[in-house]
Amino acid sequence: MNPKAVLGIIAAVVTSGLALCHVSNWWERSYATFKSSELSPDGCFRIDTYEPFWILPSIFHRSPNTDPAIRNSLGRSWQQAIFKRAYELRTGDILGETIVFDPVGPANRIYWGDTGAPGRRVVFANEFLLFDSDRCSDQATLAKLAAFYQKRREANRLVPEGPKDER
Repeated sequence: MNPKAVLGIIAAVVTSGLALCHVSNWWERSYATFKSSELSPDGCFRIDTYEPFWILPSIFHRSPNTDPAIRNSLGRSWQQAIFKRAYELRTGDILGETIVFDPVGPANRIYWGDTGAPGRRVVFANEFLLFDSDRCSDQATLAKLAAFYQKRREANRLVPEGPKDER
């Protein structure tokens, strides 16, 4: 076979692969399936969970890590793929969205922001940055959030007493 033809075929395969990867990032979010919704404890934000539309098997998708210094793994089978998107309830504006990730690995929780830093809300979903905003970061809203965190801490402290040993 002609070397120019072989190089042409290799170039076409590489170009097609890169184009498929780029388009895949678009369609996995555009045709995603809605799974669930969660409201923030202060009533300002809604976080929707979606399942991405994947054509390729999960082993062809890189598995992200919450630590950017750790290289993403390729070739690992995923348990479940999701991404989260945040909206402000009052305006309906999209505030941000996470990357596609497997919720089996990172902690399955939402951190709604620091109550001691008025003027800024940094929200994480499953340890991935969801959005950084100045919306709903006033003292009154953060007081509602602080009350939510306090209730959660108190609920975690309550440990039911087991049956007493009668010997």
